Amino acid sequence: MPRTVTRDESSLFLPEGGVEFADCRASEPTSTVVFRVGTTLKTGLHWHEDKTEYLQVTQGHALITVGDRTAVFSPKDGVVTIPRFTIHQYSRADDSEEGAASQDIDLLVTEWTDPNDGDKAIFFRNVISCIKDKEDGLLGGLVLLLSLFVVMHSHDNYPLLWSGPKFLGGRVQLAIRRIVTHGVLKMAAGVGYCIGLKGTYSEYTPTS
Repeated sequence: MPRTVTRDESSLFLPEGGVEFADCRASEPTSTVVFRVGTTLKTGLHWHEDKTEYLQVTQGHALITVGDRTAVFSPKDGVVTIPRFTIHQYSRADDSEEGAASQDIDLLVTEWTDPNDGDKAIFFRNVISCIKDKEDGLLGGLVLLLSLFVVMHSHDNYPLLWSGPKFLGGRVQLAIRRIVTHGVLKMAAGVGYCIGLKGTYSEYTPTS
């Protein structure tokens, strides 16, 4: 399929929101995720294994889940640290008492990682560009889902597909989560590579 060249764009947006990118040549690059007014979109529960992630709300209120804790954060709350292997997600907090004050403005959340190698921006660029280039119909939807799994597999982003039974304890749950998610992503990557899908596209990814 033809792919739109987006690698030189300083931001990429869908109707629900998007991402604004810092200069890829910066020593400590960041990505600012934007949730438009009224959207109910969530990042989805996921974890990272190679990097510690940091979040900072710079405008509005965000409902952030880190592990077993969910709370509303605003710019005054500072940086949220997400250790490796810790499940997390965030979204607008419009339905909360604190977040109601910000329901008429976009939510802005800045992300960066340690090590800060710029891979977070590459992940966002490829995910959003794949969505923008989606072809119509059922087949287009299936190819998009497979494409997103291939990108996740390549960029340290592991979606929670099954949490596992709680009665087995946290350590066993983590093992089950990893087995299920890694298994699905590896199968998706294998199929995807066979039909020409990639984890990183030159059309979407800056060269410098």
